[in-house]
Amino acid sequence: MTVKIPRLGDALIAASVLLLTAVSIVADAAVPRGEQRDWDTAGYVLIVLQVAPLLWRQRYPRAVVWATTVVWIVVQGLGYPDSLAVIAPFIGIYGLAAYLPRRTAIVHTAVIGALLLGWTAVGLLVAQTVAWPALVSVAFGAVLPLLLGFVERDRADHLAELERVHARREQAQADAARTAVASERARIARELHDVVAHEMTVMTLQAEGARRLATDADPRLTEALATIAASGRSGLAEMQRMIGVLRADATDATELVPAPSLADVPALTRQVREAGMPVRLAITGDSPVPAGVELSAFRIIQEGLTNALKYAGPGASAFVEVRKAPGAVTVEVRDDGRGAAATPSATGGHGVVGMRERVEALGGAFDIGPATGGGYRLRAVLPTTRPLPKSTRTIGTLTGGDS
Repeated sequence: MTVKIPRLGDALIAASVLLLTAVSIVADAAVPRGEQRDWDTAGYVLIVLQVAPLLWRQRYPRAVVWATTVVWIVVQGLGYPDSLAVIAPFIGIYGLAAYLPRRTAIVHTAVIGALLLGWTAVGLLVAQTVAWPALVSVAFGAVLPLLLGFVERDRADHLAELERVHARREQAQADAARTAVASERARIARELHDVVAHEMTVMTLQAEGARRLATDADPRLTEALATIAASGRSGLAEMQRMIGVLRADATDATELVPAPSLADVPALTRQVREAGMPVRLAITGDSPVPAGVELSAFRIIQEGLTNALKYAGPGASAFVEVRKAPGAVTVEVRDDGRGAAATPSATGGHGVVGMRERVEALGGAFDIGPATGGGYRLRAVLPTTRPLPKSTRTIGTLTGGDS
């Protein structure tokens, strides 16, 4: 069985009241008492019993206020003189208001106040030592601690609400930080896919092309090239698997490189041509394009060419078009290969999803699918000033259909 130890504050209050009561009794010892009974052992025990419940003032406020009131009634009924122990019931009333619901505190205080007033009225009628101002003192003595307790209860509730608001604010900040980290991880995953997948695809295709050309060369060279191509394909598959892990648990980037822009598109198409796919490039317009839009446009073109290399098939060629118009830049990548026979979305990669997320984040329009006349095509319209109106966010309206 666990024994509840009284709180230090309640113990100090009880000890202070008991000490002041003892001092007042000693100070009044020489005063003539008239009809009142002298303090004896029974009286001292009653004083202790009246003050001791204050030790549990916060734990059991109802029991404390009733215990102190009943003992006070007994003390007065036995004819002992008044002492400072009379404040014990009023301290108990303060505890009712401070620690219990308001309605409960009012009901108990009303009943106890009525008992105190009634017993004081009886003393006024039968004892000459009780004066009528005692009725006023008892009434105010019951109401005043009740009001003070309500003030303390309101203050405590306000502080508790402030603590809850602070805790919710800290939780919201922590959630926002986690969301920001997750968003940054997703961005890193997309950047990693855009860069590494493209480079590994080019490397694999070049190794395959070199192996086919090296039919009369040393068999060891042919085997080495085949191993490089196989490793590239395996690396691509492994990267697709690890991208999901990176999106959930990305590590911090430790190396910063300049962000690519539309000025790097010619070099990108040249690299694809060196990999074995003919590419034509057309860049029109000279309207300014923000750096963030340029980066997204470059990544979309890079992903489109990577998909063309992977899915268009042998003998296919590609066409890249960039149109810088006031208010928006349009990028389009087309190939004349196998078209819908092998869609990029069927690989389970994040390339198409990443492109779509980029475009939607900028408020633009994105379209991907089979091209008219065969092959595959993707087209994106990226606003350069403000998000496009919802009614105009369609490829057909902005571009007039396939060109």
